[in-house]
Amino acid sequence: MDGQGIMSQIAGKYKGLGIKEARAAIIEDLKNDDLLVKQEKTPQNVGSCWRCHTAIEFLQMPQWFLKTLDAKDDVLKIADELNWHPEFMKVRLQNWVNSLNRDWVISRQRYFATPIPIWECNSCGDIVLAKEEDCYVDPTVDQPPVPECPECGESLQGCPDVFDTWMDSSISPLYVTFWERDNELHKKLWPASLRPQGQEIIRTWAFYTILRSHYLTGGKPWNDIMVDGFILGPDGRPMHASDGNVIDPLDLLDRYGSDAWRYYSSTVTIGEDTAIQEKDILHGQRFCSKVWNIHKFLSKAIIGPVEVSESELRASDKWLLTQYSRLIKDVTKDYGDFHFGSAIRKLEHFVWHVFADHYVEMVKYRMTGKDNALSYTLYEVGLGTLKMLAVIMPHITEEIYIQIYIKYDQAKSITVSKWPEPVHEDEDDLTRGEILKDVIAAIRNWKSENGMPLSAELDVLEIIGKDVEYLMDSEPDIAGTLKVNDVLLMTEADIIEKVIGIKPVHAIIGPTFKQNAKEVAEKLMAVDPEQIALALESGELDVQLNNGELVKIDPTMLMVIKAPMIDGKEAKSVNVGDLLILIGKGE
Repeated sequence: MDGQGIMSQIAGKYKGLGIKEARAAIIEDLKNDDLLVKQEKTPQNVGSCWRCHTAIEFLQMPQWFLKTLDAKDDVLKIADELNWHPEFMKVRLQNWVNSLNRDWVISRQRYFATPIPIWECNSCGDIVLAKEEDCYVDPTVDQPPVPECPECGESLQGCPDVFDTWMDSSISPLYVTFWERDNELHKKLWPASLRPQGQEIIRTWAFYTILRSHYLTGGKPWNDIMVDGFILGPDGRPMHASDGNVIDPLDLLDRYGSDAWRYYSSTVTIGEDTAIQEKDILHGQRFCSKVWNIHKFLSKAIIGPVEVSESELRASDKWLLTQYSRLIKDVTKDYGDFHFGSAIRKLEHFVWHVFADHYVEMVKYRMTGKDNALSYTLYEVGLGTLKMLAVIMPHITEEIYIQIYIKYDQAKSITVSKWPEPVHEDEDDLTRGEILKDVIAAIRNWKSENGMPLSAELDVLEIIGKDVEYLMDSEPDIAGTLKVNDVLLMTEADIIEKVIGIKPVHAIIGPTFKQNAKEVAEKLMAVDPEQIALALESGELDVQLNNGELVKIDPTMLMVIKAPMIDGKEAKSVNVGDLLILIGKGE
């Protein structure tokens, strides 16, 4: 059989037939010669092309090899010197190396690839290598460096084989570090910093690169190797056109943009296979829009870098700056460890749910006048988070940087600007800010639940509890954000409560009075709640039924509803941790 799957001259009468035709002809001849004893289908494992599923036929042909088995221990040693991300991917390389039982076949019989620069003698088989200064050469076209075989004087023929593609790919780190082209630059750049690649080519690209690096330099090719998993179809299976589960990334790229794609890619855990879901890319687009809108709003208040003393910063500022400083440390470490998913999740939570949802809402009222502490905080946190996001979302962050920050930061691009550094960190400031944030959020939620606009004014807030010490000096923030005329902080207070209602506990009244339960509940609800509360406190509360029967009411059968009072008016209450907040509404 030749390389095209056609029977050769050795096949005799079957010469020129294809594989299937030859098999059919052989079976027919066996039948005609009465040599076929039995014919039946037998299940067997047959290798096939992953694209067209055609069965693979093996041909025995002479090949060129690179010694590999002799270097197995050296490759394993270098693998231990690398930082693997994730670490478990190193095991796959180790398993592959330990399983090797033959050297690397580096020749291929095909047209497109790098020619092997060798001429072979037609008589004795001796080989002649191309001169290094003559490379790149194609021996099937170019003349050999000598006119005849040095051994026997016969003619030379160019090798028609080409290199395995991994012979080229395996020296990619050598090429990008200018090996054999600029020795000084190569010394500065070698070893390369990173190899990002897929898990399916650990046994090829990663292994062969380490092997070639060992042979050519005696050391490791890079410091870190990051191995990705596969993006699967929405159904969780590998994408194949024949399975109908292929997602065209260009369509989604046009629809959602490259930054949304990059956001989605960053959320995928390195080394794990992930089924693609369009909703995750859509979420990335929405986050991009959120970032854009946040900075569009901030641009109204940002006046560039401002110098402020710590005493000028308010509790809300210090709270945000503490979280921001910790975020810088966490994200910087995550990026350094290639934990992009962790980094983007922390950034998104901070930008969206801490910075925008809470801090910006707390300080809107401060934007109407000059406030250096606010200007400093908005600029520092706005620019710093933008720089951290630029790793994942370079396009929208660059546009925002150009429109707002470049005139102050003065870097050529956000991608080459100075990385942010922590500016303030204090555990007590974090605690104060968290309590302040929770109080403000609770009252805002209360307004919404009660159908009040967030801009609706309140007469007074009485905040009672031992934790009010953390709110001292934050009254202006509470009052300004919540539109409150007066904010009172008290560690303790004698709260006057008024009984405003009762609620029968049917889970107890029902089983106790059975068919009379409804009548008991109705008679209780008809009585003044304050009278019922007084009777329960004295332990004497009876209800006379229509049939004249007198039944005793236990305190567990009723829930007494009380409301706090402020200046003789009923007030609503909200609990935040150990704090009780009494709300006095405006008219």
